[in-house]
Amino acid sequence: MKPILFFLRIAALLNGLLLSYPVLAVVEIAFTDRLCTASSLPRLGMILAAGAQGAVTGWLLERQKRPPVRAVMLLLAALPAAVFAGVTFCLLEKSAFHMVLILLCLVFYAVGMFFATHPFDELIGTSFLSLTMIAYLLAAVTVWFCGAYFGMECDSLLLTVSFLAFILLYAMIGNQSSINRLMDRRHYDLSTLPAGIRRHNLLLVSAGFLLVLSGLLFQKQIAAVVLFLLRLLGSLLYIFVLIFNLITWAIRKNAWQNDEPLPQVGNLPILGDGGTESAATPFFNILFQWFAVLLAVLFLFFLRRQIWCAVKTAALAFWQLVKSLFTRPGRKAKTSGTSTEYFYDTVENLEQTSQKEALASQPLSSVRLWRQRCRNFLKKPQNAAFLQEGYSLILEWLRIQGAPLSPADTTLEILNKALTRMPESPFSRVTEGYNGVYYGESPLQDGDIASLLQTLEILAQVK
Repeated sequence: MKPILFFLRIAALLNGLLLSYPVLAVVEIAFTDRLCTASSLPRLGMILAAGAQGAVTGWLLERQKRPPVRAVMLLLAALPAAVFAGVTFCLLEKSAFHMVLILLCLVFYAVGMFFATHPFDELIGTSFLSLTMIAYLLAAVTVWFCGAYFGMECDSLLLTVSFLAFILLYAMIGNQSSINRLMDRRHYDLSTLPAGIRRHNLLLVSAGFLLVLSGLLFQKQIAAVVLFLLRLLGSLLYIFVLIFNLITWAIRKNAWQNDEPLPQVGNLPILGDGGTESAATPFFNILFQWFAVLLAVLFLFFLRRQIWCAVKTAALAFWQLVKSLFTRPGRKAKTSGTSTEYFYDTVENLEQTSQKEALASQPLSSVRLWRQRCRNFLKKPQNAAFLQEGYSLILEWLRIQGAPLSPADTTLEILNKALTRMPESPFSRVTEGYNGVYYGESPLQDGDIASLLQTLEILAQVK
């Protein structure tokens, strides 16, 4: 099994077992009149361990080449559950709450076995999502009602985190199932799918989950940072208003002053004993300074791309230097040019099954020659090669009729182009059988040959 499929199966199992915590939260409130994260976490761990044990047991029983009779299989499946329940009963305190907890462990032991023996994309569907959403919603309403009206000590942190973890796992499984369905629909080999696509999607979903979880756990710190940024923005706006007031004050002051003659050199104040210097900055100097600042800002704005490229290049060079210092000698870093995780699509000629047939076949020039070849074709044995050669024969008829076929066309595109020329023939059934045989998805069936023969009979009657 590929690592990604194994991870998705484990994620589906954990997603199914997370359905246990809403039930556990309600049971814990009913028996203990409180819900605490410190006490709920070990109990949830017991249920998850029971589910994991059930999954391992179901997987081992499924891999048996010669399974015993049904009674022995049930006994082998129930034996680990009985051992787990007995050990838990001996270690825990004898109370009604712990008996219900052991019963939950047994129930989710069976759930783990069920998830281990079924495909993950068939179990984690919309119905399972609806059921889990309803369970978590009812548990959240129960916790809120008991805390608000009965004064119970109810901590909903673990309930919220488990719900977010369920949403994360469901999003991962749904995303990968969509990729698998898309690849199957286009008849691609899933082994050629680059692992980078799966990892990229998983990282995007995980980043969204971490963002939501950090917002939940550090909401006070995030609110403080946002408030600080708003205050900083307000202070900057206040500085701009202050500068504007200063400019208007300087303009009014220079407008009110009377023109005075410039002082002579002998009348200038002397710096020294008891001398003081008093000189007012002219208004034109202020304008010149602001004009210079504006020119500098405009210069930086127009050169912002060059400055950013220079900064990025310097940062990349520094990072390469640091990386070379911490790289082991003799170990070459893997460059992006040698990566083999890219998907290369190839153009397949659906009309020929081998290179020898492509060289031997010649383009047909008339319907009469096509009918002669069709009569010779019907004498051959009816097997998988018969179906593929018949499909190629139908494509030759379409080309004679003027259908705009291309070697890069898929079977679906060929079917769409053929519907206008033979709408009453079962060519769609022939296309499905050809896809199953050509890509190895399904064996040759009797209906495929019958549909092919019926299609050729209809085409032979067309003049």
